[in-house]
Amino acid sequence: MIEVMRDRTIALIDDFRRTILTSTWDYKLYNQPLWKHIYHALYWFDYWYCTPENFIEADFHAENLHSLDIDSDVQISKEEMISYLDKVKNKTIVYLDNFDETMFEEICDGCEDKTRFACMLGQFPHVAFHLGNVNSITIKETGKWVYIPCRERDTDNGLFDE
Repeated sequence: MIEVMRDRTIALIDDFRRTILTSTWDYKLYNQPLWKHIYHALYWFDYWYCTPENFIEADFHAENLHSLDIDSDVQISKEEMISYLDKVKNKTIVYLDNFDETMFEEICDGCEDKTRFACMLGQFPHVAFHLGNVNSITIKETGKWVYIPCRERDTDNGLFDE
């Protein structure tokens, strides 16, 4: 099961990268720029996937920057977001490399009585929802579909579904 989880997680992280690289960064969706939707999803992925005890937070984070309900004066570049994504990816790979089957059912401090598996699995629909919204704007703006890999081996494909 760990191999499947790692495979799908690497693909999910690559979805972030593709969405960052292809999105119209400042386009407003529900009164927030697309970058903030991406950051919201990445922030909570960082927080929950490896459990709150391993949360690293972005160097550029400011109060409420992760909230889609609160406007921010901060502007983040694609390069800053990719840098944060790389840190989260590296942390996540280390976490998974040190994971064993017995850990799936552990309940960790700060996890609201959720198992590690529930924390991990819960991020897939959350991330898919937010990145799907952003990617729908990319489709609308460019007429191109962002390629969404489902497995790690698919992450070598181009940015768009050709």
